[in-house]
Amino acid sequence: MRMKHRALGAQVLHVAAGNGLPLLYRSPLQSPTKPVRGGVPVLFPQFAEVGPLTKHGFVRNVGWRLLRDRVSLGWCHQVQYALDVAPGDVAEWPHGASLRLHAVRKRNALLLTLRVRNTGTTAFSWTGGLHPYFALASLKRSRLTGLGGLAVADRYTPALRRQPLGPLRWSTAPCERLFDACPTVTLHTGRHRLTLGATGFDQWMVWNPGKAGAQDLADLPAGHWQHFVCVEPVRVARPVHLAPGESFDGSLRVAWRAGSGNNRY
Repeated sequence: MRMKHRALGAQVLHVAAGNGLPLLYRSPLQSPTKPVRGGVPVLFPQFAEVGPLTKHGFVRNVGWRLLRDRVSLGWCHQVQYALDVAPGDVAEWPHGASLRLHAVRKRNALLLTLRVRNTGTTAFSWTGGLHPYFALASLKRSRLTGLGGLAVADRYTPALRRQPLGPLRWSTAPCERLFDACPTVTLHTGRHRLTLGATGFDQWMVWNPGKAGAQDLADLPAGHWQHFVCVEPVRVARPVHLAPGESFDGSLRVAWRAGSGNNRY
């Protein structure tokens, strides 16, 4: 029942869900000095290329401090990491901030909470969130429901402004859609039925590199793009603004029911 995690980026790497199968995808091609392709990276203080900073920000590339790693009742596992950034620590980002990531694995759910507090003397705005890679038996046979009718920005189909009704499905094509709301959604993975909910964050990003895009990812083995999808609770269109002393809390809750698949990929 224990989660696997590491201090670099405070990254949760593995959670066993229903049927003992993994909730999260994790690439076998990994480096001890770089973020793992998979698990749940933390994105701060910039989402992707939305701004002048390093893609997805710097906190996924630095070591966090482990505050808690405790198992209780035989099945409840709590992990907490901390990162304190002082003005001047990061050349490209001259502010002070305290970040805390709290992960709780319960019997049938995972709760991740990110707290960001402005500990400096200057206000700052940030974009980012959590970037979970959910493990799939097969991308083409999976589906995501609960987003139909929402306003959307699609990187590959700019003319698409609203998500069609019905489930979101995938093919071999890349998918990168930013939905302008964060309702509760359901992901059918072929292994589990996942109910995803968020607080604090106000948009979902749904991403998969597709067959062609995966070829540009050196840390992703051939064919592995078919075994994950990222459904990310984020703040992008409306950045979080924090004055000195103010804080933000954002959470992702994943509840599962076991599916019928027995693929242990």
